[in-house]
This record gives sequence, C-alpha cells and structure tokens, in this order.
Amino acid sequence: MIVQVIFTAALVGVALVAFTQISRLPLVGGAVICVALFGAYLIWMPAEATVFAHSLGIGRGADLILYVWVLISFASLLVLYLNIKGQDQTITALARKIALLEADDATLQPANLNSRGGATRRPTTHAIRADHAKKSE
Repeated sequence: MIVQVIFTAALVGVALVAFTQISRLPLVGGAVICVALFGAYLIWMPAEATVFAHSLGIGRGADLILYVWVLISFASLLVLYLNIKGQDQTITALARKIALLEADDATLQPANLNSRGGATRRPTTHAIRADHAKKSE
C-alpha cells in the first residue's frame, strides 16, 4: 500500500507539471495528463490492467504496461530529437547571420580587436568621409 501511495503521488506530480505546460504544448500536456491518470487508476486497480490487456489480445496486464511504457519512451525520444534538431538549425542560422554581420562591420586586424579578442566595429565609409571633411575645414 505504501508503494501505491508513492507511485500515485509521483503520477499526480507529473500530471500537475503537464497541466502547467498545457497552454504551451496542448497535445503533449493532455496526453501526459491522460496517461498519468490512467496509470494512477491501474496502480489502485491492478486487476483491471489484465482485463484491459485481454481485451487488446495481450496475455497479462504487466505486459501491456511494459508495451505502453516502451511506446511512450520512443515517442518521447522522437520528440526530444526533433526539438534538438530544430534548435541546432536555429543556432546554425543565427551563427551564420552573426558571422556575415561581423564580416561586414569589422576587420580582424590587431588594432581593431577589443580586450576580449573580438572584432570591434570599424567606422562606416560615411563616417570616415564626414570626419575627413571636418578636418579639412
């Protein structure tokens, strides 16, 4: 009975976290809440897992729970992989834009480096002409 209480509390915690994220990821949040509630039900009614498993053509409830856990794990890994891949593409695009902007605005001569070793902005052609015009007056 103590293990049932601990597992139920863990699933309630998972459901609460999913509920706080439901506005950001409605499909994932809703699915996690449903799975957590169904898991809590099966914790307190383990015989129902076997009945449900038999209705799906699976011999034992424990086997059904294992199969569902494997499917959820693979789905989670796929979602994480796709998120990381998307973030990698975003970072690459940002790095390219920054490199192009710095290539236009700075030279890598030692006189144009700041204290951290990064390139400082060099004056634009317009600013150089304006400065030269002031000196010649």
